[in-house]
Amino acid sequence: MGKIRNENVGGLQICMENIIFYFELHQPFRLRPLRMQDQISPEQIFWEEKNQEIFKRISENAYIPATKSFMESGIHSTFSLSGTFIEQALKYHPETIDVIDDYVKSGLCELMSETYFHSLSSIWDEEEFVSQVDDQRKLIKDTFNYVPESFRNTELIYNNRIAEIAGNLGFKNIITEGTDDVIKDHNPNYRYLAPSGINLYMRNYSMSDNISFRFSNDKWSGYPLTAEKFIKWVTESPGDIMNLFMDYETFGEHQKKETGIFEFIKYLPKYMEENGLTSINVKEISKHHKAMGTVSIDKTISWADTGRDLSAWLGNSMQKDAFERLKSCNYNGNNKIWGYLQTSDLIYYMSMGNPEDFSVHQYFNPYRSPYLAFIYYMFAMDILCKK
Repeated sequence: MGKIRNENVGGLQICMENIIFYFELHQPFRLRPLRMQDQISPEQIFWEEKNQEIFKRISENAYIPATKSFMESGIHSTFSLSGTFIEQALKYHPETIDVIDDYVKSGLCELMSETYFHSLSSIWDEEEFVSQVDDQRKLIKDTFNYVPESFRNTELIYNNRIAEIAGNLGFKNIITEGTDDVIKDHNPNYRYLAPSGINLYMRNYSMSDNISFRFSNDKWSGYPLTAEKFIKWVTESPGDIMNLFMDYETFGEHQKKETGIFEFIKYLPKYMEENGLTSINVKEISKHHKAMGTVSIDKTISWADTGRDLSAWLGNSMQKDAFERLKSCNYNGNNKIWGYLQTSDLIYYMSMGNPEDFSVHQYFNPYRSPYLAFIYYMFAMDILCKK
């Protein structure tokens, strides 16, 4: 049991008990630099060499050592793996799948469902959205012999309707961002329900970003971030659960090994135990904590950029043109390739963003400018689709 806090809910004193670690594991099939005069087949539009290079590097820097670290530390966490991530892992670095499978079989790791192509389908075509969720769920079963109970949408894109669809598909839990508009009335450190009845959990973005973005920033007032200091902050936070959601590349890629990020993982259990904290999976939260009411979110939100909305993908005219071209594509039966072109990263690379978001937009981005990302995408659409 954690330390008693001063916050009262319904006359009861509330204490922090559990930490929820959720990680996104996704890589897109990037498009090779294309020219208008290129005469190639749709299968050749993807940048095989670059995709392999990036995936192997991240596997060796992050996916494999981080998974081993969490498993050896006995920390529970929840992974969502896009279909394109699993395809690339099997193709470029099978050991990645083996290590994740060991973690799942240990009972420490929960697997979630999401869209197969990590796409924006939920905001424009419900039938396509459901189809991709079904395909990803089948791939998880075939690869890991695992049936997910929880769902996260691409980049935590969320509204009441998306939650309702997830519930209709049989999922018991869904996660999203705790945006400023939402958390001004609802502390993200509790379990909630969506209007449709599915369990809803919101990211504590400030605490999550302390690890994912600030950990190695020596200009930050909290630097250096030790496991002891971080757990102290957790125990001082009012609520039941600390929802820490982040990209898995945080561990070893965005925050390099030399920053001490793996030592941070290693010592977390020691200070968690000393403070009465335990890690649990998303699917276990409802067994331990009651719902603190219903949260209705009609406006579509996400965890992307400072806007935490859809502007990371639809914020400028290039992105809007590319998205409309995607939706109108007569792809002549190339379903899988059309799916790869739906991957949200390809439109995200076209974002002009703002200075605060610039570094994030450079993660695994092989293009020199948003304009080139747009040009290559539109050329690819012309190759795949009937003009």
